[in-house]
Order: sequence, then structure tokens, then C-alpha cells
Amino acid sequence: MIKNKDKNMKKFILGLVAIMLISLFSSCGLKRDEDNPLSGKDTDKRILMCLNKAYPEHNFKAVKSFDRQKNEGMIEDENGIKFKVRDLIYDNIYHFACRDEYLATILKKEDFFKKAKKIVVEKYGQKFIYDESVMAIEIIYDENNKITTDKISQMIIEVLNIAKTPKLIYPENQEFSTGVVNYYTLPALGVLQCYIEKNQIGETELFYFSDNSMDKALIKEKIDKLYESVDE
Repeated sequence: MIKNKDKNMKKFILGLVAIMLISLFSSCGLKRDEDNPLSGKDTDKRILMCLNKAYPEHNFKAVKSFDRQKNEGMIEDENGIKFKVRDLIYDNIYHFACRDEYLATILKKEDFFKKAKKIVVEKYGQKFIYDESVMAIEIIYDENNKITTDKISQMIIEVLNIAKTPKLIYPENQEFSTGVVNYYTLPALGVLQCYIEKNQIGETELFYFSDNSMDKALIKEKIDKLYESVDE
């Protein structure tokens, strides 16, 4: 009888310890499966979640599943525009991030780069640089180039309004923390860089296509600060 009581007591203690451990881990902020929107989702579904979050006015479907060897998948929006998604930045229990070419595809369809070059180079006499991942207006001040910040601001407004672009919610938080769910997509060519250089000192300000309705005075305020930082 004593041995049976000892065994029962041990079982009771072990059970109590297990309950305490479960309670402890639950209070540490670890997400349950039902609290994690990424849980149970394959790569394609995670990509669609990111796109729907970034472009809330559009609907997407996967037409070619993400191929990890090729490092790309093919997505289509409700209007039949097909584009690639590349580069899984993160892909684990709580974190997922990728890069998409939705905006870049739309810009190409609207002949944005040719039109932007015509504005920046031909109209304002500055440099327009772009490749698959970077797009920038480059302004080098010297004896032959004394463009005013007012004209720079107007130039930026004109470039941002060349094409009709989708509403884009750019991820504010690109950091990842253990146990905290975060997922997003980074659009290729989603940022217009404005680089100003004077006396070999250069600084850059970033503009987004969502800034196309920003008041010119606000854009000029940013450009003025940028100019002041290289004019010291």
C-alpha cells in the first residue's frame, strides 16, 4: 500500500509540474496555432497573404507555384496582370517575407521608365538611373548645374504621377522577433531615390508612389533639408 501511495504521489507531482510548465510557456507570449495566420499555410498561400496585405485593393492567385530551385513563382491579379515573386527573405513558423514584381510590371506596361527619363533628363537636365532593383534621380551640383529645390520638387511630383499605380502599403516593420508573427512583401522598384551631391558630399531622400498626392510644399521641405545637409 505504501509503495502504491508513493507511485500515486509521484504521478501527481509530475502532472502538477507539467501543468505549471504549460502555464509558464503560455504566459511567455508563445503563439498558439489558431493565433498564427501563417500556421498551416504553404508557400503560395503565404505569398498571397503578403500581396493582399500590401495591395489591399486587388485580388491575387498563384498561376505557377513557387519553385525553390528557380527561386520564383508566378502570380496573377484580377485584371490578368501576371508577375513574378522572388527571393524568400524569411520562411519559418512566425516570419515570412518575399519580393514581388507587381509594381515593376505595371510600370513597364505603362512605359514609365522611358517617360521618366524624358522628364528628368530632357526637361530638367538631371540623371535618371534604374535597373531591376534600384530607381534614382541623381543631382550633382556644379558650375553647370544649379537647379533649385523648387524645380527638384516639381520634377519628383511629375515622375511619381506618370503611371497609375496600385495602392501600396509599404511594410513599416521589417524586423522579426521570436514568437511575434510578421509577414510582408517588398516591391521591386517600389522606391524612388533622390540623390543630391555637392562638393563630393551626397545624401539621399526616399519617395514612394503613394507620395504622388503629397502636397508640393511637403516634398519641397524634404528636398530643402536634403540640400542643406550637403551644403554644410
